[in-house]
Amino acid sequence: MRSSCNFSPDTQGYSPRQPWWRWASGFVVALWCLVAMPSPALAQLSPLASVTEIITTSQAAVVTAYPGAPYANPCDATDSNAPGGSGFANCTALGTVNLTFGGGAEVVLEAVIAAGSRFEPARELLPPAGLPERIVFRRNGPNVGTGGAQRDQLFYASVSANPSDIVLSPGEQNNPDLALLSRSINRGIDNVFNNVSVSTNNQDTRNNIERIDYLIGNPGVTLLATEVGDVGFLIQERGGNDAFAIAAVTAVDPGTGAPTAYGPLVQVTANAWGGSGNIGVNFPSVVLRRDDPANAAPQFRPTHPVPEQNVRGIFFPINSLLPAPQSTQPFFGYSLFAADVPSGANLVDFATFPTNTVGLGGNAPGGLDLVAGGFGLVRRVTPPPVAAGELALLKRITNLFGPAPLPNFNQVIGDGATLTLLQNNGLGQGIDVINDPPVQTSDGIEYTVYFANSGAGAANNVVLCDQIPIGTTFNPNSFGTGQGIQAIASSAPAGPVVTYTNANDGDPGQFIAPGAALPPFCGVNQGNGAVVVNAGTVGSNQVGLIRFRTTVD
Repeated sequence: MRSSCNFSPDTQGYSPRQPWWRWASGFVVALWCLVAMPSPALAQLSPLASVTEIITTSQAAVVTAYPGAPYANPCDATDSNAPGGSGFANCTALGTVNLTFGGGAEVVLEAVIAAGSRFEPARELLPPAGLPERIVFRRNGPNVGTGGAQRDQLFYASVSANPSDIVLSPGEQNNPDLALLSRSINRGIDNVFNNVSVSTNNQDTRNNIERIDYLIGNPGVTLLATEVGDVGFLIQERGGNDAFAIAAVTAVDPGTGAPTAYGPLVQVTANAWGGSGNIGVNFPSVVLRRDDPANAAPQFRPTHPVPEQNVRGIFFPINSLLPAPQSTQPFFGYSLFAADVPSGANLVDFATFPTNTVGLGGNAPGGLDLVAGGFGLVRRVTPPPVAAGELALLKRITNLFGPAPLPNFNQVIGDGATLTLLQNNGLGQGIDVINDPPVQTSDGIEYTVYFANSGAGAANNVVLCDQIPIGTTFNPNSFGTGQGIQAIASSAPAGPVVTYTNANDGDPGQFIAPGAALPPFCGVNQGNGAVVVNAGTVGSNQVGLIRFRTTVD
């Protein structure tokens, strides 16, 4: 019997900034039929599911420091040591503070548990790593920044926050769009839809954001009827105590990419986040505000600290946003709305939304504290069967060619019997995701798939298949002319590194070109080619790897 240990296409850590025209130009005319479809009744929708566990890994953050940085003006000058106090003591009078980004780690989302199942980024459906291709903040009304400038704000998990030193865990990110597209989960936006409320402590989080669009490029994503309960979107919040609304985008303008049609508006109550307490991620945070894009560094400045809160999440399967038959037709992402946008509102015209949305106080309709890193398309994961033994696969990014400075690829992330066996054999190095530096067109990415059998019996007839990530091209000469595959065959201790040719010849490896048929055990053919290696029998306590490189399109 053949043991088919397959990998779906994995663009984990690959985040090219693709220009809009690259996917707008591929618009499918047939999608226009969706524009005229009536909004279906909410009674046809399936239920959402609260997240019961958040699974993460840590990655070293890039450090940037600003000695004597100014506070935001205004800022919360409440003495944090006083009863009920939550601010920076005398921040207005003090004027400056030593501000450090990257003083801790990037907490990177790997998976969540919801409705008793594990959900991971749907890497085979869209790059990068199942995330939407772009985020757009739709604004209405006057800007509330300095001199009428646009106001932006982000919160960061903090290591310390006092009148002389503020140390923030994740690295600095001055682009809110990229901050939310990142998989780092210890960053986000405070009171995202608040446009009127200012606290008595000068915690001014007002903004003019009315809608947030998470957009997938043309031709969108189309699911089978058997997938609509297993694939969907993940929304996460610091605190998990605010109401909001969500709707799937069912059509976009081919020129601008802006939504032109939606499924029904789904109102989400404050108690939908489910439960309380730490389900995997919790942290105190500091809110930073940018009132003027022309600010000298740092652009974002501290406004107030927030006590420790837990991150909570909600999984929205596609059939909770779109009923049949719409759930099996193309969709293009989703939009988030304040909780006071009424059902039946014209969701395309955000200028008609309420502009008196409060954002402070319990269950305020504009108080959503969005956490970055959890907005992508996720899929229910069923562990693949193996023939025998305890064979496990571990995929890592092990090198990057082009940008600088490079992350530390020598670290070993995770734990468990598989990792221990690999480490005992000098293997397992690499990282799960690259947040910094940004990966650009023509850069190279090296992927390594480690395998290990930590069981007592042998795993027989093992064939490994890894489809090339969408948005990248297989490098056929990475390790020599016509040799694009590197490997360590099944061994204990780990044997030497060898190279395989791309052709289907006498060695165990081959590259199957884009568009060609794939063996059934590779899964759904994504049309971008695949590396296939016959690992044969993997004996007890044996390890090995396959490695290949791609170029970002």
